[in-house]
Amino acid sequence: MPTVFIPFTMCATVRDGHMRSFRTDLERLTSSHRGWVPLDVVKSTNTKALLRGAIPQSVHTATDAGLARYLQDRLADKDMHLDLAVSIQR
Repeated sequence: MPTVFIPFTMCATVRDGHMRSFRTDLERLTSSHRGWVPLDVVKSTNTKALLRGAIPQSVHTATDAGLARYLQDRLADKDMHLDLAVSIQR
């Protein structure tokens, strides 16, 4: 059975005290070998980045807040210091 992917946009913002690692975290987040969520940078500054991606449909894709929590947990596991705001495209 084919997998359904849910498109979304995400705003990643640097956390206080982690300005120096922001660009590195973005590079790690968008690297091609990270298979759990392919992401493209749409626009970025020194403190914010707008990204676009798609994720397989699951319980985490029911709400914007649920997907943001899921992605935030995944980033925390990888020691990335970004605050996320997510908008699922319906």
